Amino acid sequence: MPPHLETLDTIGLRCGTDKSSALHDYLRFYETFFAPLRQQPLSIIEIGVFNGASLRTWEAYFPHARILGVDIDPAALRHASSPVGIVIADQSNIEDLTRIAVDHGPFDIVIEDGSHLWNHQITTLRALFPFVVDRGMYIVEDLQTNYGAMAADYRGVATTSCAEYLKSWVDLRLADDQLDIAAVEDPFLRTYGRNADTITFYRRACLIRKHAPRPNTATTAGRPILGRIQGRSVPLAVLAHASQIGDVTGRAGIVDFMEGKTIEGIAITGAGDDLEYRVRLDDNTWSDWARNGAFAGTRGKSRPLTGFAVRLTDEATPGAHLRCAGRFLGTDTPIEVAPGQECVAPDFGALSGIEVAFGR
Repeated sequence: MPPHLETLDTIGLRCGTDKSSALHDYLRFYETFFAPLRQQPLSIIEIGVFNGASLRTWEAYFPHARILGVDIDPAALRHASSPVGIVIADQSNIEDLTRIAVDHGPFDIVIEDGSHLWNHQITTLRALFPFVVDRGMYIVEDLQTNYGAMAADYRGVATTSCAEYLKSWVDLRLADDQLDIAAVEDPFLRTYGRNADTITFYRRACLIRKHAPRPNTATTAGRPILGRIQGRSVPLAVLAHASQIGDVTGRAGIVDFMEGKTIEGIAITGAGDDLEYRVRLDDNTWSDWARNGAFAGTRGKSRPLTGFAVRLTDEATPGAHLRCAGRFLGTDTPIEVAPGQECVAPDFGALSGIEVAFGR
């Protein structure tokens, strides 16, 4: 059979890796994700070289890839070849891992198959995942060492297994609009809790495909709908809640979501009791008027707003000025309204951007 037609598992069986169907049977699972990338010039790193069989498997399956093996045992150097590099390092040492990532990253695929100690698995994940490209993959193998009789041998100094750590990540991904990411103590999970495209568990392994949010997912200052207001401008903070993103605050009075994101609730601060606001829900009802940072709308219910209104209060400072505008899905043309007027799209589309300009 021509090499380019061999399946990943067939190559693994020929090369003698325990990742093949002869033992762990990882390769048939991986091929679902790897096949579209087979002919691309990838950068692949594997932690744990052992007898070099898996490195030979990657070399045969990915003919244009740059492959790096990392191991603590200097004997691993014998497995180096022209497309395969070997680095001797300790996966429990953050400085070692960072140096490797800086020198050889970023990576399209990371396979962690090292010591299997819980703290080593978690440390390596935290150190190398930031160096995975957008849509790249990180794999943790042999998670069965986190359970049963094997736990005593692989617990090490860890208080939490890697499997439990990954489950915490799953919670943050599944309930992205229910859990407050800012309240998560762990800095890695706080940073990447929402930045996984998929987290897929298999027998003894877990594959995470990274999703790095684009910088323009929410413009919190810029792409202004309104011009500068007459008189002395007062900077407002507009908080908007969106599904899959959470709370975003625009310190210049602007929150403008793109890529189909919609606003489910708002809060406006900075004007004291000079202005108040309310929102139109997806069932055509209006909220009560709120002011000075009170939240209007919903959180975590996937109920996009279909409009809003902002007005000066009866107690507003004499001479106060107010302008507001909204942007709705289905059109790039903003809708500017007078103070107190309902800002609603003609087709009652979902609200995706809001700007409030205020001055005294």
